[in-house]
Order: sequence, then C-alpha cells, then structure tokens
Amino acid sequence: MPLARYMLMNKNTPVFSFDYDLDGHKAVRICEVVNPEAAPFGLADRHGSVSKRELNYWWRHRAIPASRAQVRRLLENLHLESTLELAEKSFGLSLSDRYWLNDASDPKTWDAINFFDNDFTDDLGFLTLGQDSAGSSPDAPDYARMSLSSPNSTLGGDLLKKWKIIDGRRVLLKAGVGLANQEPYNEVVATELHRRLMEPGEFVPYWLFEDGRRTYSACGNMLGPDEELVAAWDVVRNAKRPNNLSELQFYVRRCEDVGLDGNEVVTALAKMFVGDFVLANRDRHYRNFGLIRNVETLSVTRLAPVFDTGSCLWSDAELLEVPGDFLYRAKPFKAQGMKPADQVRLFEGHFGWLDMSTLADFPEAVQAILSKNPNIPEHRIAAVVGGVRRNLDALDRIAR
Repeated sequence: MPLARYMLMNKNTPVFSFDYDLDGHKAVRICEVVNPEAAPFGLADRHGSVSKRELNYWWRHRAIPASRAQVRRLLENLHLESTLELAEKSFGLSLSDRYWLNDASDPKTWDAINFFDNDFTDDLGFLTLGQDSAGSSPDAPDYARMSLSSPNSTLGGDLLKKWKIIDGRRVLLKAGVGLANQEPYNEVVATELHRRLMEPGEFVPYWLFEDGRRTYSACGNMLGPDEELVAAWDVVRNAKRPNNLSELQFYVRRCEDVGLDGNEVVTALAKMFVGDFVLANRDRHYRNFGLIRNVETLSVTRLAPVFDTGSCLWSDAELLEVPGDFLYRAKPFKAQGMKPADQVRLFEGHFGWLDMSTLADFPEAVQAILSKNPNIPEHRIAAVVGGVRRNLDALDRIAR
C-alpha cells in the first residue's frame, strides 16, 4: 500500500498531518494535530480531536460527486479510476475555501499554487462542463498533455460546471439539463427576484454567458480575501439538536453560537425561503446555503449570500398541464421535506421587510427572461408564469 504523508493546510496555517493511501484514496492515520481550530468547520470535536473517519468524510465530499452527469466519461477520458484521484492532482485546492494538501516529500507554498491568485488553464473545465459531449471541437484539449491543475477538480454538485478566468475574474459557469437548458435562465430569473427582495451583497447575481455552442449561467466568486464558505450542513451535522428545538430553531441557535445575531439570521433565511417559494425551488438543501468565515481570524463574519437557485420554476417537470405537475417537497427543515407553503409559514412574524408591491411586475420579468431561451416553447413559459403568479398570491395571503 503506497503511502504519502500530507499536511492539511488552511492557507498558510498547518492543521494536522496524516498518512494517505494513494491506491485507496483515503487517510489511514492521523499523525500530528498542530492547529485543530483551523480545521474545516465541524471536523475537529470540542476537545480538538480529529478522527480518521471525519477526515475521510470531508475528503470524499471534496471531490466531484459520482452522481454528476457524465462523470464516468470524464474519468475515462483522463484514464483515472476516481474523482478523488483528480482532486489529489490539484493538492485538493478549491475556490470555496483555503484548504489544501501539502506533500511532505515535495512541499509547496500557498502563494505559489493557490487558484485565487494563480492562473489555471481551461483544459479540465472543458471536460467538467461537458463541452466534449457534442463531439469534436477545435477547443478540445489534448488529453495526453492537458493540465489537471485546476479548481474544477474539487467542484461539487450534480450539474455540469466549471470555473473559468474571464478578464482576470474567477467566474463559475453552470450548464442546464437536457435540450431545454432551462436552469441557466432560472438563475437569471432568481437574480431579478432577489434584487427585489434583498440588498446588494445578500445574494449572488447571475448572468447568461455563451461559451462554445451553449448558454450557461455565470456568477463571480462570493468570497472576499481570506474568506471561506461553510455549508449549513457542517454547522449542524456534528452537534446534537435538543428535543425542544425545531430544525430551523436549532440552525439559528448554531449561528448564534458562532457569533451571529439570531434575529438577523432569521430575517436573512426568511428572505431566501420566500424567494424559493415564489420560484418553486425544489433543491434548497443544507449544502447550498451557509456562513462565511475568515480563515485568518477563524471568526464567522456573515451569512453566505443566496446562491444556487437554478433548480426551480418546475424545470424538472415534463409537462405543466395539471395542478399535480406543479407539486414538489420543500427542503429543509423537515426530514422528508414539507409543503412549500408550510416552509414559508415557519417565518411568520418575520415578514416586516417584505413589500409585495416590488413584486408586481415580476411575472413579466420571468416571461421576458425565459423567452430568451429558444428551447422553451411559449406554452410552457406561459404555464411557468401562471405558476409564479399563483405563488405570489399565496405569499401575499401568508404574509398578511
């Protein structure tokens, strides 16, 4: 069993060293814990102990998920066995935080290798966005010579996506599903709604971007200098919820425990879930909202802006002809999901910020944006707009 000795780093701070099985792509032993407080959020327990099991859980979720479309094609093109092997080749670097693996036998420095400051090629991104699936392309990389040093090796989620450097800026491009390719347009619709509900900085703005033969959604990196994204799941997963607290109350309590104002947290969550209700977002979950932490001070400074709302507007429904086609289960804060209206009612008493008059023209904005997509027929757009109008009416009744 070939082993490597890695030091998990948080930017320039060594966290702990461990032995890593290069064949099994997993940690086999924690060696020396140096700065447990700088570990990924929730990885170390309250005594500062780090387990091999927790480390491997974190590492598995750092790789491209096996559930992503065309992942087998990606691995075959690169002659790799696992997406974890791909993450290894980029030191485990990401554009969502500052963690990386430093090899004791060939040590590097953060300044020399990080992707926030150093350029990376579009070679791997071409594959992770599925741009090779339409056949030969003059932009296709030479698989034998392509660079695998890229933040796209640790990019999560099931939709095809990639980071791309555009005019010096790190921009995330995401594809839609199937021929309709509705999800990128949904992100732009969500941006129009969030502008009506929220202040700048409380949401990530998206726009449409042409890259090759397809239209994608695009957004900039939400992180400022020395910041990392902490998923809500990592905020709650290793803490025991008291029986007297609902899942929502427990999450708010955990945010208060790390220094955030509980009332501000509830208001921000209310804005996000009101937006999700209007848009019929079926895929809000504990991994696509959360907190922002400063990696130097290790202080949680703010809530993460709202992002990743593309799986909405009934984009997964084959037809929108009967009421049942518009139904879905809302997540979180209940194990098996809940009716979307019940989720919004969790925030009753916290709608003082909501001005329904700002949403009066929103259905027209939905129609205008979706009409830019040549793959969505007019009758479907009309059905979506009708569904949005019904959701706005229902929101008005709940908020009253």
